[in-house]
Amino acid sequence: MNEGVENIDLKALIQNEYILYLLRNGKPPVTVFAFCEQLEISETDFYAAFNSFKVLESSIWEHFFDETINALNQDSEFASYTSHEKVLSFLYTIIEVFKQNRSFIVLKVGELSRKDFRPKSLATFRTLYNNWVKEIVNKGLESEEIATRPIITEKYDEVFWGQFLYILRVWINDESKDFQTTDAAIEKTSALIFELLKKGPIDLLIDFLKFAYQNKAY
Repeated sequence: MNEGVENIDLKALIQNEYILYLLRNGKPPVTVFAFCEQLEISETDFYAAFNSFKVLESSIWEHFFDETINALNQDSEFASYTSHEKVLSFLYTIIEVFKQNRSFIVLKVGELSRKDFRPKSLATFRTLYNNWVKEIVNKGLESEEIATRPIITEKYDEVFWGQFLYILRVWINDESKDFQTTDAAIEKTSALIFELLKKGPIDLLIDFLKFAYQNKAY
């Protein structure tokens, strides 16, 4: 390894330089060798940190998630928030994290198909986010902020993943001042989701359909 990078976090260095390369060239390096030669590190150094460029990109999204969670954990009142408030806080915070890397995210999200609900490049991020959401949902179920529904309850995390993808696309296309459109999208989608997840008309409808099916009362 070059002496100039011996005391630098190698993973962070590679991540930062890779982002810069993408922004300057609009595409990944042709080979790991060429990328390492530019960084003045060996391929051995690169592969000690990442197995491939795909793994490297995945780690960058993972870093965005970790940075968001670390910021939330610094709020002493976060633990006492409702599930709704925690989701709002996450989305607002990750948008702030994304703002520091907007060009990179616009480039990478622009490559994704709008029909792809589970992009491979976001697989690690999606797993981390869905696991976090499941914890939030479980707390909501315990407090009865969120209603328990057969079969559907297990899919609640997918609802929040769909919301995240929607917010992400709104943000990369947002040209409003201070991203006010994104803020509104976060508020409105969260309000709608939690309104649908709480006990209400949907549960009455499910109960009635179950009754009608079991009793054939028609």
